[in-house]
Amino acid sequence: MLVDTLCSVAFYCQRCGQIEITDVPVFTGHGQQVLRCSHCGAEKAKLRFEPHSGLVIETACSVCGSKNRLVYPLRQLRGLRFEKVYCGADHFELGYIGRWQDLAEFLDFNAAEYDALHPQDAYNFMERQQILLEAFNRLHDLAAEGDLLCPCGGHEFTADIAEDAIHLECTRCGSYAVIPARTPEDLRQLQPGCEVTFLRPDLIRNR
Repeated sequence: MLVDTLCSVAFYCQRCGQIEITDVPVFTGHGQQVLRCSHCGAEKAKLRFEPHSGLVIETACSVCGSKNRLVYPLRQLRGLRFEKVYCGADHFELGYIGRWQDLAEFLDFNAAEYDALHPQDAYNFMERQQILLEAFNRLHDLAAEGDLLCPCGGHEFTADIAEDAIHLECTRCGSYAVIPARTPEDLRQLQPGCEVTFLRPDLIRNR
């Protein structure tokens, strides 16, 4: 039997959060395979096979902005069933690599587990992931356009993604804001002119 795939990969779209499984063919030649999101068209990763190195994956992290270059030797790929792919800078989960069936079972399990833990939630695990990443990108765009300001006048922030919100901290004064990112309605609020409430560090400590 001929094997025509090196492995399968599943990367979260760093723009909309969509995730899908893609087979990586054995005979990729010296060219480069670009993975794009079928939902929004954004680039998710670039893949190529280098004979002396193995499978090389290049992907960016939208949380910290860093570029990741991951190398999987052919010997490792042959025995690889499932492995999580993380950003090397901030350890943010970017996706998965391994066998198609194992990736599919893991994604199905994640979705089922989330639904079991949140039976009243109208939005499933994948939709929530999409909303979180889209909220993050909208906040990034607002900050870049000068539409997101701290009361101190600062316009540069660090951001952390939580389960259903984006946590912003002003790099100038340390003021803190929690931006809900749970539903489509939360996304609709993130537009130029939206009001973001920042709490001063002393108020946060006293709460």
